[in-house]
Amino acid sequence: MDISKRHEAIIKAIVSMYINDREPVASSALQDYLDMALSSATLRNEMAYLTKQGFLNQPHVSAGRVPTNKAYRYYIENLDHTAALTEKDKRYIKEKFDMLDHDSQRFLQGAAELFSEMFGVTTIIAPPLDKELKFVNFNILKTGKYDVVLIGVTTLGQVHTRVIRLSAEPANEDINQLIMLLNTRLAFLSWQDVDKRYFEYLTKELAKENAVYSQIIKGALALINLASTQQIHVRGEQYLLKTDDFDHNIADVLKVLANKEILKKIVTPKLDGISVVFGDELPIKNIDNVCFISKKYYVGSAVSGAFCVVCPRTVDYSKLFASMQYFTQLISQTITGAERKK
Repeated sequence: MDISKRHEAIIKAIVSMYINDREPVASSALQDYLDMALSSATLRNEMAYLTKQGFLNQPHVSAGRVPTNKAYRYYIENLDHTAALTEKDKRYIKEKFDMLDHDSQRFLQGAAELFSEMFGVTTIIAPPLDKELKFVNFNILKTGKYDVVLIGVTTLGQVHTRVIRLSAEPANEDINQLIMLLNTRLAFLSWQDVDKRYFEYLTKELAKENAVYSQIIKGALALINLASTQQIHVRGEQYLLKTDDFDHNIADVLKVLANKEILKKIVTPKLDGISVVFGDELPIKNIDNVCFISKKYYVGSAVSGAFCVVCPRTVDYSKLFASMQYFTQLISQTITGAERKK
């Protein structure tokens, strides 16, 4: 359907006013807000028309109008997505970001928690999923009488570690032989290419000779499997409780956040740029008031992870979009060491 310039201005104004005040918008208030020579009666007629077209709702007969998801969608699609953060805002985010633990197994968890705290939203980060991920080097460090740390470096430059408690104290020569074995048999293989039957046989045979060997090999296989599995990090669920938007369906929203398989489908945008999905656009009941805002971040030319914010519809979209854009750039730079070329 065609939307006139007047209708467009009214939709944008009502969405902006409702985001700011969280109150139904009356025609008199809209008249004061708009820089247009329109009477209150004319605006009431236009608002009635937009209500029939599905852009507005009227909670009560005597109340003003509130935007529907259709209005929010129209507002977002016509928003200036090129808006950038101020240098002051960037410095603030960068200072906080640089304080994160950059260990590959804790970095994304910390990033999700940081963004949640800074902007008061629930944040979800899905790590890059590379089915061809390979480890290029393994090492084993003895940290105690019975404890060792298995260290693996991936083709993406990520360092993964696994602490293994052994049943016996390993000799130095045993550790050296295991390092050689892991680098000979497991380096430059993806999880799909690992000969699991061979390692099942090998661990059984080695267990008869030395249980330490089989324990470390099992640990190495678990490390590769875990690195190849997408572990979604959800932080800041408490912010959903700080708004009355979810008073009637918070349990349903939390159920969605707890289901990692559903989240993978929701948070990963199909295209580059900012993707916004409202709850009523998903085949999930009773979450129509939820907004999922997602952005890809890249760690290679075709390898990407997903960054998502879960929030009410009444957010400052322009500021949030710009913050997500900058934040995902920092994530990509941290993982790859350089900004992705467009």
